[in-house]
Amino acid sequence: MFFYLLNVFSIILFGLASGELPFPATICKRDSVDYSACLKQAFEEAFPRFVKGLTEFDLPSLDPLVYEFGKVVFNSGDIHAEVALMNTIITGMAKVQVNDIRSYFLDDIFRLEIDALVPKLILKGAVKMNGTLSIFRIANEGPFNLTANDVSGTWNMTGHVVNDTWIVEHTRVLPSVRKLKLYFDLFQDSKEINNAVVNFVNEFWPPLYRVMLPITSEAWDPWLTGLANKLFLKFSFSKIFP
Repeated sequence: MFFYLLNVFSIILFGLASGELPFPATICKRDSVDYSACLKQAFEEAFPRFVKGLTEFDLPSLDPLVYEFGKVVFNSGDIHAEVALMNTIITGMAKVQVNDIRSYFLDDIFRLEIDALVPKLILKGAVKMNGTLSIFRIANEGPFNLTANDVSGTWNMTGHVVNDTWIVEHTRVLPSVRKLKLYFDLFQDSKEINNAVVNFVNEFWPPLYRVMLPITSEAWDPWLTGLANKLFLKFSFSKIFP
């Protein structure tokens, strides 16, 4: 989710900077010696304008942001289950810190990388799970809330440039988390069992997270890529990245 928001940030910053729409932003030239620094500064200058959302692109507020539905199937380690998130509200992206932005262009393949950190992300919504978590069988849905501290990593978007248009083909993200705390209510008939499962997750979240992250990243890829192409296909590559 964190990198979905970065995806939106980059689309707005680099897409609207082309001058196609009345949105002021610095245009950075790829052959300049301080290109990465220019991109970072342009990003930081543009951020306050789009964090509240842009109706021109039907882009919602980024803080809070509503994530309506997403489903992932896990079948590795201690997790063998189908998990769906519904009507999730995410807060904390207003404090995003971008450390570096880089781009690479070779043989008509363009790649954009963003190193970023969010000090604290809070997710609240409903979760539905059908499967097993370690020794626990879960087949129910209920409310959840999750707090993640120091969410950081590199967001990588790659695609071919065809007829002066950047066609994004993959969006890969593998964020790290320093601390995570989760609560859910999936055993509504037994608070004792529910709390035992919650305590298990909060104690052993690092190995669980390592198992879940690659699978979740694969699920994010087509979703984020489709979001990127929704806007980037409307602009000339030479105007967005001169």
